[in-house]
Amino acid sequence: MQCFASACRRARVGGGLVLVATALVLSGCGKDEDGSPTAPVDPAAQVVIEEFGDPQIQFDPTVGTTTLVVQFVARDGNREPLRDDDLEIELQIDGRPIDVEGLLDEDSEALASNLHLTLVLDASYSMLQHSPSAFSPMLGSARRTTAEGKSLYVERPGSFDWELVWFNDRIFRPLETATDSDWLETDIERIPAPEPGGFTKLYAAVESAVESSAAHAAAAGASSRDQHLVVVFSDGADNYSWFDNSDLSGTGSIGTQRSYEWAGAPPVGKADVEALLEQHSEIQLHVMGLGSEVNDSELTALARQGRGRYFKNVDASNVDVLFEQVTQEFTSVQTRGATIPLPPGEYVFRVEARRTDTGAEGVHEFRFRGGQIDARVLD
Repeated sequence: MQCFASACRRARVGGGLVLVATALVLSGCGKDEDGSPTAPVDPAAQVVIEEFGDPQIQFDPTVGTTTLVVQFVARDGNREPLRDDDLEIELQIDGRPIDVEGLLDEDSEALASNLHLTLVLDASYSMLQHSPSAFSPMLGSARRTTAEGKSLYVERPGSFDWELVWFNDRIFRPLETATDSDWLETDIERIPAPEPGGFTKLYAAVESAVESSAAHAAAAGASSRDQHLVVVFSDGADNYSWFDNSDLSGTGSIGTQRSYEWAGAPPVGKADVEALLEQHSEIQLHVMGLGSEVNDSELTALARQGRGRYFKNVDASNVDVLFEQVTQEFTSVQTRGATIPLPPGEYVFRVEARRTDTGAEGVHEFRFRGGQIDARVLD
């Protein structure tokens, strides 16, 4: 009989610090009070706190208060994100809970963070050849993803916006003109179905989307709490990114007030996309593999390099399952903070996330300097 104990190690994920609960196999099992061996730890019942970016600490010399803001996702041992309703969160300073008057309200501007979502949709002919077709379910899932992000920010401080890229042997984007109004999320389902004979520039489309997301982050002066997500929907069958058709371009429309532009692209390889993702650690890329035949190796590699997750569902009629998993990746992000009148000194800030169903607990802590002008994280 083997049993497991929970240990911890620290690791870097996407520039953030993660406290990871690791299952260790022990040679000798403990026993319960009745003498029976202790049960193995179920990964689904564990809690792992994954930090996004660095904590933000600021001292206000006019009133003598230190403001701390942290952003994180609580996951189970299988890396599935836990919802806010599944958790009890407690913030502590030097092992003592922070007084309620010091905790920042969830609608406080001090906790504001922005979400920029870029959707990359495979509109190549192969998406129609799956059984059932993966094209229409993909469009519906993409629309719901944007709608979920929009609803998330109705009462949350900060802003949500999205952009769209779809591709076959060319790359397409919504076109804003003097007569066209902005695209709505419902317009996503009006993207024309692919025609026979086209090829697939998956790598070129992902490169274009990552470059656009990075440009948005730079132009918006994004803070470390802002999220820049790229979500790719595809069956992974790239066969045309090697070819240079960058001399091609044109426009089209769906209806009377929704225009789009399209263009070819220079040669792009897998290594080019991986290098770009490594360069822009502020961007997280998730991939949804759709269709009855999916190229797992290509899509898994993209998600891994993009510090994201790979989701797969061969049954396109059940794509809602993948949709829910992807949206949980940004709806489960926790932003918590406090403003406290700390005397000058060094302290330990601690986040405890406790599951309401199993009582399992995840812990993340760091040392910081507070109560003075050079307030900052120390480790």
